[in-house]
Amino acid sequence: MSPKRDAFIKACEDAGYTIDSLAEALEVDRSTVARWRSGQRPQARQRKRLAAALDLSLQELDTLLAQATPEEQTAVVSTGRLSTQDALFARVDQARGLVDSTLSKGLGSMGRLELIEERVVDWIDSYTHTPPAKMLDDLMPDLLEVRRLAEDRQPAKVQQRLSTATAVLSLLSADALMKLGQVTRARSWYGTARLAADDTTDGLLRAQVRAHEAMLPYYYGRLERTVSLAQEAQVLAAGAVSSATALAAAAEGRALARFGDSDGAERAMATAQRLVDRLDAPSTDAAFEFNDKRLLLYLSGTLTYLGEFDRARQVQREALDRYRAGPAPVIDPALIKLDQAVGEAVEGDIDDACALAVNALLELPEEHRTRIVLTRATDVVKAIPTQRWQRPAVSELRELVAPASSN
Repeated sequence: MSPKRDAFIKACEDAGYTIDSLAEALEVDRSTVARWRSGQRPQARQRKRLAAALDLSLQELDTLLAQATPEEQTAVVSTGRLSTQDALFARVDQARGLVDSTLSKGLGSMGRLELIEERVVDWIDSYTHTPPAKMLDDLMPDLLEVRRLAEDRQPAKVQQRLSTATAVLSLLSADALMKLGQVTRARSWYGTARLAADDTTDGLLRAQVRAHEAMLPYYYGRLERTVSLAQEAQVLAAGAVSSATALAAAAEGRALARFGDSDGAERAMATAQRLVDRLDAPSTDAAFEFNDKRLLLYLSGTLTYLGEFDRARQVQREALDRYRAGPAPVIDPALIKLDQAVGEAVEGDIDDACALAVNALLELPEEHRTRIVLTRATDVVKAIPTQRWQRPAVSELRELVAPASSN
């Protein structure tokens, strides 16, 4: 099965469609969908409805349908460092295809796997401080090595370790792609992470993958999907007290707040608070740690969306004090300041809101000024009445967030 066909089929499955149900939804013959699955390109008049059905933009659909053939993929691979983002994304696409195609084949060398596992720990520790494009570049050799290790079937215990390493590396890759706004690629890598995690007996790992995947539709898709993934993560964790369940509850609460479901959001955030309070592990800023500091970030967004600006300001002040107290994830303080700016804009303090947002963006290193940050900054602009967009402060902010508007 070609990568093109694999990618399209997976997008259909992620959206909940079979051949028959997609054909019915689009009012086309079943054979038409079958030809698309085999690699034929949809006609122009069908693309818009197909993209809408799969919850993709037209650009994302085109990217999905234009993935390289196996021969083209092989030509793209290199073991050297990459200098352009396009080359990096090509390598990311290829690595996921190779990992997916050989994931079930087992492991070759225990020693090589142990080295990868050691590096996985380093990637987790450094993830929140590393620019996402650099993280992707660093992860790809290990992902390709996992693929090479999966040549021969090995004992079940070894396969479990291989699947765990693959799940973590894939999840880190998906999160980085999500930050960069590479929605289709991120969705595919989250799928790979799920496939690998589900091949293990680790319920918390499976929950972790779903909880992180919930962030993709939160920023770029349907909030209903965020809520369902967050709830699925909590079910998979079977009530365990863990970072995964705390993150899932907080993700659910923040999404419900955007729906305007105040009671549901408050209940979910209360659950997240109880879980964080019961965590006995040391509080760190590693990739998969959800601690009291990270909870304040999610609570900041939740209260802002609910219009509880006085409570939000109190949380935001506490959060920024906590983040300033030591090394912290790079973008979290910026997102909190942008929440503050949204509140100021809604309450009519236009110049102060824009100044706060502009400073938050300019203080952030450019390589960390990713799509999710610019998207939140765009929310500040959207909170300002359009008749006031000609004010100098608003114009400056709009110019800074233009990359998010053009994607």
